[in-house]
Amino acid sequence: MNTKGKQSLSLNNKLTMTLQIQLAIKLLQLNSLDLQKEIDEKILENPFLENENSSESTEVTSEIPIISSNYSESNHDGIDYDAYEQLSNSHQSLREYLMWQIGLSPISENDQFIAYNIIDYINDDGFLTESVEDLYVLLKKNIEITFQEIFAVLHKIQYLDPIGIGATSLKNCLSIQLHHYHKDHAHYDLANIIINKLEDDINPSTISFDAFTSEFEKDDDRYIAATELVKSLNPRPGNIISRALQQEHITPDIIISKKNGKWLTELNPAINPKIRINKAYESLMKDISKKEDKEYVKTNLQSAKFFLKALQNRNLTILKVAKIIFQKQINFLNQGDIGMKPLGLKDIAMEVDMHESTISRCTNNKYAQTPRGVYEMKYFFSSEINTDYGKMISSTAIKSMLEKIISKEDKSSPLSDSEIADNFNKNGIRIARRTVAKYREILAISPSRDRKKRGV
Repeated sequence: MNTKGKQSLSLNNKLTMTLQIQLAIKLLQLNSLDLQKEIDEKILENPFLENENSSESTEVTSEIPIISSNYSESNHDGIDYDAYEQLSNSHQSLREYLMWQIGLSPISENDQFIAYNIIDYINDDGFLTESVEDLYVLLKKNIEITFQEIFAVLHKIQYLDPIGIGATSLKNCLSIQLHHYHKDHAHYDLANIIINKLEDDINPSTISFDAFTSEFEKDDDRYIAATELVKSLNPRPGNIISRALQQEHITPDIIISKKNGKWLTELNPAINPKIRINKAYESLMKDISKKEDKEYVKTNLQSAKFFLKALQNRNLTILKVAKIIFQKQINFLNQGDIGMKPLGLKDIAMEVDMHESTISRCTNNKYAQTPRGVYEMKYFFSSEINTDYGKMISSTAIKSMLEKIISKEDKSSPLSDSEIADNFNKNGIRIARRTVAKYREILAISPSRDRKKRGV
């Protein structure tokens, strides 16, 4: 039998995640304070970037559109308020952030129970600290469950924001990120081979990517590109979620105001960083003849332009998402919490053609100033509850109703959780006693025995 080797050439078009897009993803997850720190650091390390207050007199635009607003903090349609008095105190830990995302996911109560238990075993670095086998034994004591169900829910968690959370190992974590961000990259397969060389039990907090990838950095452009791709991944994804808000004052990213009878959603001009390309340095390109110097200038100039473009993308993405949110939550602006509609990350993701994790990243630690107060943008997402009228009502609206019911109760004979649930059910809203208890605890309302007042 004769066999012959055959060579063939083919052309393939593949999408790649550019450095600009990677930078945009990084900037998108920063709040206004962290963003300013990042900008200050970039100005220090890149001579082509400067603050607009620089002594350089030549005016250079950063390409970031400044959206002005005639917003007033006084009366809007009869609503008097102090914006910061109603500030949403919802900054949270990694665990709470993951719980919030799961609460908005369209999954069954059984899967939610599994997810909450898995999240309890995710450490601050973002890794699962128990094996799937141990989780199976733990959960089996409470519900009927299979390994397949655990794996399915764990897969869901691993693609929440931040991507790669809940990974079972560093190799697993990097593989998830590589697949999510770079599956269409020309060097995806080679980068995957490099990741698979990692030991399963390696500690993500001690690994040096430079040392690990150095053995793969051969005189081959493919290997160089693949190792750069691996080094762009985050070995400890949980660390990007800060645990405490350090500043007392919060600068809203979005301003909602009413003009000529219409609600307007605008970027806050204060968060538009006014930086520019330093023209004096840019002009050096024409006069430099030495190759090394010209390469240095070219690289830094390109990096500066990438950074400005990434800032533009960040602001426009936040504005785009905010517009859709407030189009859907216009009843909140008119009526308050009682008018809040059920809204999930997936609903917005489908509207703007983005991944759910991007919407989550875009709304976490981003604030909107409304005539009813300053709220974190993720406040406007809530799960849904069935009614007998064929419509869905949001959990936020339920909490508002619950507060009103309790505020009007007989103080000498306060309503129990069961009686409140019956009240909702009589009005066509199917809600269990334990759900009433959960919402009451979230609202920091005492149980009926503690609300009872003698002699009233």
